[in-house]
Amino acid sequence: MRCVAHILNLVVQDGIKKVDKPVEIIRWAVKWIRQSPSRIGKFTKFAKLVNSGTTKHLVRDVPTRWNSTYRILNITQAYEKTFERYDLEEYEFRSDIEKAGLSIPSPSDWQHVRHLCHFLKPFCDVTERISGTLYVTSNTCIEDIYSIRTLLDDAISDSSLCDIALAMRVKFDKYFGEVEKMNLLLYFALILDPRNKVKYLVILLEDRYGKEKMEEKKKYIMDSMYELYNDYIRIHSPSTTFSTTGSNNSSSILGKRQNPDATTPKPPLRNKLREKMKTNIVESIGELEKYLKESVEEDSSMFNIVDWWKVNSLRFPILSLMAKDLFAIPVSTVASESVFSTSGSVLDPYRSSLTPNIVESIICTQDWLRGGISDNIDFEQDWENLQEIDKEKLVRLIRARIGYGNECGNVKMQD
Repeated sequence: MRCVAHILNLVVQDGIKKVDKPVEIIRWAVKWIRQSPSRIGKFTKFAKLVNSGTTKHLVRDVPTRWNSTYRILNITQAYEKTFERYDLEEYEFRSDIEKAGLSIPSPSDWQHVRHLCHFLKPFCDVTERISGTLYVTSNTCIEDIYSIRTLLDDAISDSSLCDIALAMRVKFDKYFGEVEKMNLLLYFALILDPRNKVKYLVILLEDRYGKEKMEEKKKYIMDSMYELYNDYIRIHSPSTTFSTTGSNNSSSILGKRQNPDATTPKPPLRNKLREKMKTNIVESIGELEKYLKESVEEDSSMFNIVDWWKVNSLRFPILSLMAKDLFAIPVSTVASESVFSTSGSVLDPYRSSLTPNIVESIICTQDWLRGGISDNIDFEQDWENLQEIDKEKLVRLIRARIGYGNECGNVKMQD
C-alpha cells in the first residue's frame, strides 16, 4: 500500500515549482524577520498598527513538505499591509532582499498567493484527513482521490492555474490514473461501507471514465473482490463435514423399532430431496451477494462504520472479518513516521545531555497531551500569553541564580 499522503506531496510539489518566485520571496522574507527577536517585535507592532486582523505568528516551512509551504503562504497573505509598512520603516529589509536577487512582494504577487492558497486548501484537507489515526481512512480514500482529480480538471480551465494543474495532473495520473495502477483494497473498503456499496462505485467510475469504460472497470474490481471473498471463505468458514459415528449409533437404535414410514411408498419428489441432502447441495445466497442486494444506509454525521459491522457481524460472519482487515489498513504512513522523528526535536545539539528516562518522559507526555487535546483549540491565539509566561519563567530563573550567587559569596566570606 503506497502512502497516499506522500503521493499527494509529490503531486503538489510539481505544481509549486511553477510558481517558485512568489514562494521564494515570501520564504526569504519570513526567514529574515524571524532571525532576531527585535525584528519579530517590530513586525508584531506594525501588524497591530495596520490592523492586520490576525494574531497568527510567522512560521518557517520545510521545502520538502508542501503542507508546511501552504501554511506559510496562508499565514503571510493576511500580513500584506504589514509587510508594506515594514518595507517603509525598515530600509535594511529592502536592502537585504535586493542583495539576495529578489524583490518586495507586489500586489500581483499577493493576489497570486491568495489564489494558490485557495486552490491548495482541498489538498491540505485531504492530507490531514487521510493522516488521521483515530478513525477509519481506507473507506473514504477513493472518494478523496477522485475529488482531487475533479479539482485538477476544473483548474486546467483557469488561466492562472492552468500550468500548475497540468504539471500536477501528470504526476497524479502516474499513480492514480487508472484502476489497474491503484491498490484494489481501497475500492473494496469503499464497497464495504454500507453507505456506498456498488451504487456509489458506479457513480464514481462513470464520472471518471464514462459509461463505456465504467462496466469494464466495475467488472475488474468486482471480480477481484469476489476472489478475495472466496479466499476468506476458504480460510474462515467452519467445516461442513459431520461425524458419522453419532449418526450410525442413532440409526442402530432407531433400527430396533419399527418405522411406520418403512412400509409406505415414498413419493418421487421426496426421493429427490433426500438425494440433494445426501450430496449436501444447499442452494443459498452468499454473504457478499446478500450485503450488496440490501439498501444502502443513510449517510449521517452520527454514523459509525465500525459499530455497524460490529452489530451486523452475526449476519455477515465472514464478510465482517474481511471488512475488519480492510478498515484497519492505514492509507498514510505520516502518523507512524512522525512518532520516530519526534526524538530529533527533543535531542538536538543544544539539548544532548538528557537522560534516557527524561527523553522517554518528554515523548510520552507529548503524545498524551496531543491525544487528549481537541482539534478546535488554536494555540496561535494564545501566542501573547505564552510569551508572557516565558518572560515570567526567565525572571524567576534570573532571581534564582542571583540568590544562589549570594549564598555562595556568603559561604566564601565565612571561610
